[in-house]
Amino acid sequence: MSCLTGDEDALRRGIEAANFLAARYNPVGKFIRAWNEDKYGWVIIDCMLNISLLFWASKVTGDPRYKHIAISHAETTMQHGIRPDGSTKHIISFDAENGAYLENFGGQGYSPESSWSRGTAWGLYGFTNTYRHTGDERFLDTAKRIAHYFIAGLPDDQVPYWDFRLGDDERLFRDSSAASISASGLLELTELVAPGEKSLYANAAERILRSLTENYATWEQPEHEAILLHGTGSGNSFIDVSLIYCDYYYVEAIAKLNGWKHRIF
Repeated sequence: MSCLTGDEDALRRGIEAANFLAARYNPVGKFIRAWNEDKYGWVIIDCMLNISLLFWASKVTGDPRYKHIAISHAETTMQHGIRPDGSTKHIISFDAENGAYLENFGGQGYSPESSWSRGTAWGLYGFTNTYRHTGDERFLDTAKRIAHYFIAGLPDDQVPYWDFRLGDDERLFRDSSAASISASGLLELTELVAPGEKSLYANAAERILRSLTENYATWEQPEHEAILLHGTGSGNSFIDVSLIYCDYYYVEAIAKLNGWKHRIF
């Protein structure tokens, strides 16, 4: 925010937040841990968007250590958290003492071998940003692979179910937040790929946003506090609700379509 407003206190708070995030880095396992208590070796796909804060901190302070941590975490996530087909794992676990990869958990996804749709969106957007900050083609290739998996898994109305690999227990809840995050990430990706590839990602983003606008919004419910309906936290909690992720990334994506050039992440 300090880059947008020039507010010195916002700059101080942003750097302080980056310091807290960098302090969670495990140098042996080369990852940023997600939780405390007995989960010192747990990493989540969500953090791929968080590391944009570290790239920003390196830029404004001139200290490269922040970006080194961000790149290292992205490499670890790319190696252990992204499958060859572009699907993502929510939680990956390491031995916090020696850094060895142990296993992955379903987390908010359907199962350890499924692909939580909002996690897939976090990965898409996060690796896109990592490429924008580094210029490393490995991260662009990973972002594109995740994007292709996401687009290919969309149902007819372009808003995914809460997991791309659901079982047969009929927990078929949509997640408008996954749609919003992915739309904004796809628009970001559009700006970074070769001219011949741009329409693939831009058209997918516009289809998603059109469906959210026409089928998931609260335009006819002025008493509603949120913009979008039908978000899902997981198969067991926050089912068919409005989520802050839905609204923020929807607004961000619409702003990008209308020429907004600032970037928060």
